Amino acid sequence: MGAGFLEDRQAPSGRRRAARQGPRASHEARVERFYSHGVERYGSFHDNYLNFGLWEPGCAIFVEAAEALIERVAATIALSSASVLLDVACGMGSQDRFLMRRFSPRAIEGLDLTAKHIAIAQRRNPYPNVTYRVGDACALPFPDGAFTHVMAIEGIVHFNTRERFFREAHRVLAAGGRLGASDFFLGRPPRTAIEERLLRWCSAAWHVPRENASTVEAYRAALEGSGFADVHLEVVSDRVIPGYYAEQMRPEIRRQLYAIRGGIIGRLSHVIDALMYQLYRAGLVGYLLVGAQKEPE
Repeated sequence: MGAGFLEDRQAPSGRRRAARQGPRASHEARVERFYSHGVERYGSFHDNYLNFGLWEPGCAIFVEAAEALIERVAATIALSSASVLLDVACGMGSQDRFLMRRFSPRAIEGLDLTAKHIAIAQRRNPYPNVTYRVGDACALPFPDGAFTHVMAIEGIVHFNTRERFFREAHRVLAAGGRLGASDFFLGRPPRTAIEERLLRWCSAAWHVPRENASTVEAYRAALEGSGFADVHLEVVSDRVIPGYYAEQMRPEIRRQLYAIRGGIIGRLSHVIDALMYQLYRAGLVGYLLVGAQKEPE
């Protein structure tokens, strides 16, 4: 876990490009490798939630913050018992089990790039109307108009690119359907060479395409340019990033994550978390809750 916004990707040329199947495929492979490290050792750690959480006043427990975030996004898009939901970047399925308990949607289809996540989600899924598959958020394997709702919690920052995902989400939503997301944004452009380098390093380490370096204004424009209306963007950085950072820096949590993810990836993740927190304090990194609607017919 960690954050960044300007991944410096050098496209391979000639024979090397063909061998790697193009920069998009190699980007996705890097994301999957990063999130696959240690998945088989997660056990019940953090109840398998991977999001940053919404840390309302008085909240000191990670799982409560993680579920508060999921509930807030679901409520924003009016998820209900009539909903057919596509949960993109569903992780290990914890959020879908919570959504079934809290909102009882008619069906949930979970999709994630990381095969190990999907294997755990399938194994722990007690609901016959919740299904999972490995897939690409920017080339959704579903027909037009298949869902009433689409959710994307945080994984969206890795998508190559965010705008491709917005167009795909718009396509698979029925008329009047709603998109809900939580995501990171660029608070302001870097002002110095040091800020620029730090953002680039974070993004390269966390595998974030440079096209996803969006201010709030650019984020809104991308949604509207993809066909969405009734766009609602709420900045909640102060209720997300500090609480997540404090949780990740607890010594017992660090020890558990090193055991799960391995010494190298575990320590790299904590370095990214610490740097991301400093970038947030400097106003460079923020966190959004997103709601938007496909126009009714």
